[in-house]
Parts: sequence; structure tokens; C-alpha cells
Amino acid sequence: MGRYHRFYPTVRDLRMLPVLEVDQSISVQEGKRLLQSGLLGGLLLTINNSHMVVLTSDLMDGRESDSISSRARRPALLVKVGDTVSEVVEQWTKNPGSIPLVTDDDGKPLGVLDPLTTASVLLAEFTRLRAYLDRLLALVNDSICGIDEQHRVVIWNSKAEELYGVKAETILSAPIEDFFSNIRITTCMHENKVVNGHYHQPCEGAHVLINAGPVCIGQKVIGGISAEKDITEIVHLNQELSKASSQVKLLEQEIKKISGQDCAFSKLTGRSLAMQNLINFGKKVSTTDATVLLRGESGTGKELFARAIHQNSNRHLRPFIVVNCGAIPNNLFESELFGYEGGAFTGADRKGKPGMFELANGGTIFLDEVGELPLEMQVKLLRVLQEGSFYRVGGSEPVQVNVRVLAATHRDLEAMISRRQFREDLYYRLNVVSLEIPPLRERREDIPELVHQFLQEFCQKYQKSISKIEPAVMTAFLDYSWPGNIRELKNAVERLVVLTEGEVIDEQSLPENLRRNTYISLVTAPTAQGKLMSVAVEAEKQLILKTLQQVKGNRSEAARVLGIPRSTLYYKLRQLGIPAK
Repeated sequence: MGRYHRFYPTVRDLRMLPVLEVDQSISVQEGKRLLQSGLLGGLLLTINNSHMVVLTSDLMDGRESDSISSRARRPALLVKVGDTVSEVVEQWTKNPGSIPLVTDDDGKPLGVLDPLTTASVLLAEFTRLRAYLDRLLALVNDSICGIDEQHRVVIWNSKAEELYGVKAETILSAPIEDFFSNIRITTCMHENKVVNGHYHQPCEGAHVLINAGPVCIGQKVIGGISAEKDITEIVHLNQELSKASSQVKLLEQEIKKISGQDCAFSKLTGRSLAMQNLINFGKKVSTTDATVLLRGESGTGKELFARAIHQNSNRHLRPFIVVNCGAIPNNLFESELFGYEGGAFTGADRKGKPGMFELANGGTIFLDEVGELPLEMQVKLLRVLQEGSFYRVGGSEPVQVNVRVLAATHRDLEAMISRRQFREDLYYRLNVVSLEIPPLRERREDIPELVHQFLQEFCQKYQKSISKIEPAVMTAFLDYSWPGNIRELKNAVERLVVLTEGEVIDEQSLPENLRRNTYISLVTAPTAQGKLMSVAVEAEKQLILKTLQQVKGNRSEAARVLGIPRSTLYYKLRQLGIPAK
């Protein structure tokens, strides 16, 4: 009791009746004479080194010549004068037949507690605790139920009334089985165990999370109690959500059927003619199982293109496994690609491990940087492409797989073949369909759209509100050669978003390499000579069109975003042939 609430009085605050320590050989008659004086609360005897207390009521029957020890049936409960009433009650509960004997700090008996005073204190404390309990039961948002040993309901709060539609006056003192058939609280009581957060359906139409357990006095179980959180509405909402999710999936499937290939390739940004031709060609290839070799410089988006091909194929519900051939050590290549049997080598898992080709079964495997494959692995890869089977490391049984292979490289495979660094037969197996992804410097008209796309992405990520890019910044982006291609452009935009404090990205925010090499990169790039004017004009046109689209055709707002006078914007519209409406 003392762990959960506090009795304020101590033993010294209560009335004590003195006890007289007597020899156990005195007679019952003499004991009566001592007690009937009204000055004593009891007689204290020491029998077999244990204190026993004799009260007046103990001497009412029997022969008066008998020894008083024959009437000593009440052991003394030794309590100190400084103990709290809660500590006394806690000990008294464990020894209900005992009499509280108050001693001083040295153990000397002082007296026994006056029953009337003790009862009044306990009644006041019970009344106070009952008031707190009643208020608590009314305030909590959980349904509270308590039962006794005979399964009769002793606690039933207003939330329980609301949840189950049963009034307290109806259910209190009645067996709980008269109202519910699927009862968790009785099980916890009889098994003497506690459950927390257990889903339970006590009756039809009600769903709860229940905390339940036994109520004990010492080691004795006297009943059970439960707290139930109503989740009926949540369950119903979840059921509705599941139905809605199923309908959404069906709609997505229908949309995919209607829109077909456009969905998978929608993430590929690019209005340039080169990219549009590449995307259209990729859509045609994706519907087949042909092996595709993606070629292009690092950072041009080969993996993104490979994912689009997979997602637009009939294998889109199966795995898409990426293998970076340039990141796997030579001695681990075979086990990573083809797996191994248990105990195949020191340190191997005893259960074995499937390789990348097994994991991709039914789907697509993307061999990135395929030009880095060791020669000995090229032979085994060729076998998989030809026969659709392979052997695990340490295995003797062939493993059959149905996998579509997409490969990518930035290396000159033809030159590698001439230097005997790449197998010619594997080259022809991989190069069934070849897609050359152009570098960013060859499709500069895509830069403004990419910049705005990355700007929105990083503004959302870093919770920034950047609304404008200075024309000089966009000019710098268009003039730079981007040796790292889209990856470098994305990193540059992220850096600008992170470092920009206000709502405008200006020229001062540009990294040093962009400001220093803006024109040098463009002039020295062999593919860029003679195209500066046309690229700049096209980029300017695309930027104006993009801005007009964002501001829904508001010319004044577009001029503000672009950082130019409105008259200049009208002049540009006429010069670039952009319609007035």
C-alpha cells in the first residue's frame, strides 16, 4: 500500500493503551483482575522467546484457576513508535490475527494500539482513497473492470458503460460471465499472469487493446483487473483503408495499362531531341527481354535508365538487383554473383548463400560498370547468358534462372577487346541493344529543367523557400562543361540550396570552379565550339517558358522571378517567338 499512496499519521499520533508484562504462570482470575481495571490494553507474555498479547475477551471462558498462558493465542506484531500507519497496515495484512505492539527504538514495549482510534484512522484513509479512486476511474480514457474471486464485477467505470452499453448498477456484483463470453481478465487471474497491449475482441463489434492481471494480497490472488483501450474505430478505419488501398492498386494497374510505358520513364528529365529519341527507343526495348548495354560517361543516369526499362517491362513486379562490378573484390566475385554451398570455404555460412542471379530470378539484374569484370568471371557470365544456368561455389547441381540482363559501362569496350581485356563473345552477348546516353554538355537545353527539379527536391529536403535563381547563375550552369554530368549538377544545386540564406540564389553563391571555369570549359570542349549562341538562345527560351508555366502565365510575376524589367521580358518574347497567350 505504501508504494502507491501515503498514510500521513504515524504510530505516535495514535492513542496507545499500556500493556503489562506478566509471568505466564499467573492465573486467569488474576489476569481478569488486572485487565478489568480499565487502565491496561492487554497483558504481555513471553512464550518460547515470542511475544504474545492477551486481551480481556480472551479471558471470558475457561476455568479461572487455569494458567493465563493457556489463553495466549494472539502473537504480538512489533511496530516502532515512529512507523507510519501504512507500514503497520502492510505488516498487519500479512498477519491478520496479530495485535500491534508498539515499542520504542530500543525495543521496549510501550502499549497496544487502541482499536477505536485505529479504526477511525483507517476509515478516514479508506474514504480518502476511495474518493481518489472514484475520480481516477471517471477521468481515465480506458474501460476499467475489476472482479473478485467468484468472478463478480466489483469495478465498472463510465468508459466501460460507454464502450459496452452496460450500466454499472446492472453489472456490479453480478458474474461477468452473464455479460461476456470471451473473457481475458478471468484467464489472467487464474493463471496469475499479466498481459500488456494484447488485442482482444470481448464481444461482437468491439475491438480493444487490453492490459490485464491478477490482484493479490501477499501471495493470495483475490481477483483480477483490466484496462481496455477502445480501438474499434481504428480497426474499422483500417478495414476501410485496406479496401481503399486495394481499389487504389486496381486503379494504378488500370492507369498503367492505359498510359503504358510513359509512367516508368516519367522520372527521366530531358526535353532535348537526343533524350526524347533515347526515351522513345528505351520504351520499345523495355517491352522485350533483350539484353541491353547502356553506354555513357559516369553520372549520366545509366542506372536510372535501367530502372525505367525494368519498371516498364513485364518483369516489373519481380526483383531489380544492382551489381556494381567495380566495387566487388576479385576473390569474392564468383560467390557474390552465383552464391555458395554451405562450408564451401573457410568462413562460409553453413547454410550456404544465394547469389545475385538467384535473387534476381524472374526479374532483372543490372551489371553496372561491366567493363570492370575480371576475365575469369566473364567466361562464367557468358555461360549464364547462353544457357540460363550456373553452379554455386562448392556446388555440383546446376541452378536454373530466368533473368534479364542489363549492363552499363563508361569504358571503351572495343579498345579493351583489342587489348584482350574484354572477351569479344561476351561483348556480342551484352551488346544486343546498345543505348548511348549523351553527356550533359551535349544536351545543355535540359539544364534549366534539371536545375529547377533539383531545386524543388532540395528545398523540400532542407525546408528552404528559395523562389528565384539569378540569370547569371543559370548562365554559369549553361556555360560549364559538367565533366561529372547530372551527378555533378545535382551536387552543385544541393550545395547552393544548403548555403543560400535568403530566397534568391545569386552569382556570389556559385562555387569557385564554376565561376573560374565557366567560359574556359565551354570553349575548350570540342563539341561545344560554334554552338554557344544557339545553346544560349535555346536555354533562355526554355527558362522563360518554364517560368511562365510556374506563374501560370502572369507576365509581371515572370519578370520579377527572372529578375528583369517587364519591358525586357516582352522584348524577349517577341525575339524568341514565344506566343503572347
